[in-house]
Amino acid sequence: MNYPSLVWHLKRTELFADFELAELERVATSTPYRSYQPGEVIYRMDDPADALYFVRSGLVKISKLFPNGKEAILSVIGQHDTFGELLLDAEERRPTQAEALEATTLIVLPRTELQKLLDIKPALAMKLIRLMAARLFEAQAWTAEVSAYSAPERVASLLYRLAREFGKPHPNGVELGLRLNQEDIARMVGATRETVSHSLGRLKQEGAIVRPRTPIVVKMEALRNFLEQ
Repeated sequence: MNYPSLVWHLKRTELFADFELAELERVATSTPYRSYQPGEVIYRMDDPADALYFVRSGLVKISKLFPNGKEAILSVIGQHDTFGELLLDAEERRPTQAEALEATTLIVLPRTELQKLLDIKPALAMKLIRLMAARLFEAQAWTAEVSAYSAPERVASLLYRLAREFGKPHPNGVELGLRLNQEDIARMVGATRETVSHSLGRLKQEGAIVRPRTPIVVKMEALRNFLEQ
């Protein structure tokens, strides 16, 4: 049977993978699509935490903005992934900003509908807790890397993780399916653009990067060796 694409995409998310199709069809009635253009803000810091988002297509940047105007990019969210999960309390406010990196379509589950699902599907609560725990672990691991790694090592670690998640085969290695410039990378690794430029140059000399400009092409084994040396 050819089910609607909304149900198809919900089934491929971690939270709803175990749902029966009839259950997903009920969920789909309260989860509209929303489309965003590159650079369009999905929600801002301090907005009400009123919905959970699933990426149907496209890429989303999660970042934190500071009073001095600086931005720290915390993560990039791709297809079938989930974000905006900090919304169990009606008084919660967004601690981050979400922005479309490219043309993006999201499935939006309002907080009120999520709470209804949690009441009838206790297993969903455990999945949500595991998702939040995984995000916390990732944040703690990255904090440790920032403390322990040099700037070139942080850039290498970032490129390795992004290549594993968004990379596609290339004749000379793996091509990152992301349009990231040096300023973007700097905001992700906590460094200046100049430092990132020098780091990319060093990684190219080490043979870990084939093409340092978008679309970046890397060699996974060389990146791993650079981090382990």
